[in-house]
Amino acid sequence: MQEEVTQNTELHHFILESFGLQSKKKRVRKKLFKQVISQEKILKKVVKEFKLAGQEQSIPTAKQEESNISFNSLPITTLLKIGKEFFKEEESVRFYYNKNKEPFYKNKEMLVTCISTNFADAPAEIQKEIINKL
Repeated sequence: MQEEVTQNTELHHFILESFGLQSKKKRVRKKLFKQVISQEKILKKVVKEFKLAGQEQSIPTAKQEESNISFNSLPITTLLKIGKEFFKEEESVRFYYNKNKEPFYKNKEMLVTCISTNFADAPAEIQKEIINKL
């Protein structure tokens, strides 16, 4: 079981996601893996969840991909690139860096809601293009 964990890179990523580790430092990642491997109960539980998640992840449809997209976690620059390319007529995209337009100036919440609602209303082709841009 421990050898399987050490050789499977997908399982490594799953462990990092399930424990919420966001550090990119190799030392921190190794420490987490060592802790998980040393505790047999946790290791079995994680491997079982990984196998179940692998079975459930069949080919995702467009609606599943749409539900997986969270515009809240994207950086402002990415949101603005998407907005200017696909939704350039929207005021929250146009006036994000304009101090004279007070309600839109650096208002990330308004920008996220604007892009997410327009994304939901967009045709499937545009949604696929946006997903590919991410």
